[in-house]
Amino acid sequence: MSSTQPASTTELKEYCLRKLGKPVIDINLADEQMNDMIDESIQLFQEYHFYGTEVHYLPEQVAASTLTFASAATGTFTAGETITGGTSNATATIHEVTSTTVLKFKGHKDGNGLLAANTSGATFASGETVTGGSSGATGVPHATQATAVSFGNVDSRYLTIDDTIIGVRDIMPVGGLSSDSMFSVEYQFALNELPNVLRGAGGLSNFAFTKQNLSLMNQMFSSGASRQIRFNRKTDKLHLDMDWDSAVDIGDWIIIQCYKKIDGGTYTEMYNDIFLKKYTTALFKKQWGQNLIKFEGMQLPGGATLNGRQIYDDGNTELEKLDEEMQLKYSLPDNFYVG
Repeated sequence: MSSTQPASTTELKEYCLRKLGKPVIDINLADEQMNDMIDESIQLFQEYHFYGTEVHYLPEQVAASTLTFASAATGTFTAGETITGGTSNATATIHEVTSTTVLKFKGHKDGNGLLAANTSGATFASGETVTGGSSGATGVPHATQATAVSFGNVDSRYLTIDDTIIGVRDIMPVGGLSSDSMFSVEYQFALNELPNVLRGAGGLSNFAFTKQNLSLMNQMFSSGASRQIRFNRKTDKLHLDMDWDSAVDIGDWIIIQCYKKIDGGTYTEMYNDIFLKKYTTALFKKQWGQNLIKFEGMQLPGGATLNGRQIYDDGNTELEKLDEEMQLKYSLPDNFYVG
């Protein structure tokens, strides 16, 4: 792009320096400082600007847990049987026998029969003997606990989301229509009661009220295709409050509707956004003034004095105005949930 239309962090840096007076004026900023401020501007842009993210559909596959033995098992484990730890009393159901040293399992329970305790201290332990309930085969877990047991999301009950995702909106319906679902509460409600809900006059207002009613019903009947979700981007874990054992099988795909950060390396037009350029320039000015405050009042040849405080104050004022502008012009309104 042209000098006024940056397409990378390097070009954005040079653009902001020219706006502050380079090369006529020496801008007292270190490269490390400028890189930090560019990262800060991009972070604010991606988190609050409506052009900083995009709606994304993220596919995540349901994965089995893995048990790895220190050496080849004695005998042959079979898929579907229950394995039990000799000292830990942990149990699980074999999903697949990958090799003589690796089993894939699901339905893990600790020694107290609890599903939720999926930690290194509440599972198959290194050095103990694990025995197959029907085959009688045995194996000793790997000496390194982290290698011995690796929990998949079928047992951890959550999906690991990468840091480029800043918010989760919903998940696509889990599971599909089968002969069993014809006798479920959800299917019978849709068959017998849904036509009555949709019937009636009122035009658009009736349609809106009907959508709210259906949303509430989906929350009440969350054992079906609609699931309750919990997500905190600082933990990068998406919890799905459902019966994982009956709702999904290993190998199934869960589609997540989410908000993903725009990648500047792929979409270089991000660096030319007018707000991003203004905000980065204001950050540069504030830091430049901060650097010069140390020499406040120092007299230069010819009688001129440095006034870093004024530069700092000007940059700070510009940032306050831009923060307000972000909230009023560039941020999407909050979503409100009723019911």
